[in-house]
Formats: sequence, C-alpha cells, structure tokens
Amino acid sequence: MLKIFFFALIVSIASCNGGSRSAISKKLAGSDSLVITFNAPLTDSVLKTVSTDDTKAIQKLAGFMKGKTTELFKCGYDGNLQFFRNGQLILPVVFKYTEEGCRTFLYDLDNKVISTEMSNEAVDFLKSLAEGKNSY
Repeated sequence: MLKIFFFALIVSIASCNGGSRSAISKKLAGSDSLVITFNAPLTDSVLKTVSTDDTKAIQKLAGFMKGKTTELFKCGYDGNLQFFRNGQLILPVVFKYTEEGCRTFLYDLDNKVISTEMSNEAVDFLKSLAEGKNSY
C-alpha cells in the first residue's frame, strides 16, 4: 500500500511539473504563422516586425517557451509573439530578452498567467531576428 502511495505521489508531481509544458505544446500545435514585434526600449513603440510561415522557425520559438516556470517579473517587455492557425490568433506572448535576470516569456494559458525562463539560445535567436538576420 505504501509503495502505491509513493508511486502515485511521484506521478502527480511529475504531471504537475510538465503540465504547462505539454499544454503549451497542445495549444501551439498546428500554428502556421507567427508575427514577432520588437519594441523600442521602455516603450510600446514598434521598432521592427518579423513575420513567418516557416514551420521550422515557428516550432523553434514554440519550443523555447517550454522553459522552467518563473516568477512574474516586473521588468517590462521587449516585444511579443503572435501565433496563428488558419488566420486566427491562438496565443499572444510577451517577452523580455535584453535584461539579464528578467529573460522570460509570459502568456495566458487556460486563464492562468504563465512566465517561463528564456534560454540563452532563445535570447540569441531573438537578437538575431531583431538585427535583421532571418536564418533559423
């Protein structure tokens, strides 16, 4: 009986830790276009917009959002990602990549605000797009 309890406890902890990551994968499955907006520092003024229907780029950015859940920082944001399927917005995401210690993706998933850590690879990817490099 005790073994069953510990097994059930481990399974429930594992499912809680991976829950938002698998939910985000399900939410973004089938995304066929993406618009990325980069803002001027400390403003909502748009500096640059990048759009793509390249499946590889969309999947790469969606994969970056599966990082470790973090606290909700009050650092401001550098831009946003808008994932679309058949012309319909399926998930808007705001991001911060320019400030060490505040590098996050923030989105609403099933009426719950989620903030995830941004990897160095994601930072480099967004920087290259902001600089006009479109290689994925």
